Amino acid sequence: MKVLLAGASGLVGNHTLEFLIDDALVTDIVLLVRSKLLLSHVKITQIVTNFDQLETLSLQDYGIDRIDSALCALGSTIKKAGSQKAFHMIDCSYVLNFADFARKYGATSFAAVSALGADSRSTVFYNRVKGEMEEGLKRKSFDTLTIIRPSLLLGERKEHRPAEKFFIQISPLINKTLIGPLKKYRGIEAKKVASYLARSIHSQERGHIIVENDQMLSI
Repeated sequence: MKVLLAGASGLVGNHTLEFLIDDALVTDIVLLVRSKLLLSHVKITQIVTNFDQLETLSLQDYGIDRIDSALCALGSTIKKAGSQKAFHMIDCSYVLNFADFARKYGATSFAAVSALGADSRSTVFYNRVKGEMEEGLKRKSFDTLTIIRPSLLLGERKEHRPAEKFFIQISPLINKTLIGPLKKYRGIEAKKVASYLARSIHSQERGHIIVENDQMLSI
């Protein structure tokens, strides 16, 4: 299988890449990155590109004629992006651009990391953007579309996010208070989310598959 991956430098994306490398059925991993990553593996082809200019990118220039599946772990925060407009571009527009690119090269399955509470009609900006992204992906006509909705991602990030780090540190205490209907809001290890993202390339289901946070926590 040939897999296209976006967001490999992030917390979930990096773990996803590790799973794909260990997957014996994956022969080629094509990474679309905004800056080259300090890694090398016989399976990996890195392509530095801008996600708002993917129409100018040709995989044939890198010896790749087609791909089977595409995985998207692109994501930011409003603070890191710099504005709501920039956040919308990264977490919605770039994801949809990536999906179009994947379809162009034959991908029949696509999986993306969204967020718990994603809803295009939400009054919460973050959830609304994630919802718009999901609605856009559903219009791309993939045979299999997997959308993963985690809560707070737990794990050691490369970049410095003080507020998020604080909540991650106290998450064990918070998780104990989230019981019953509130259990679905518990934080989840990024590596577990990545395992669902990586395994989606082997799914035999067709149509739109939503993987909620509590579903991942229960396994």
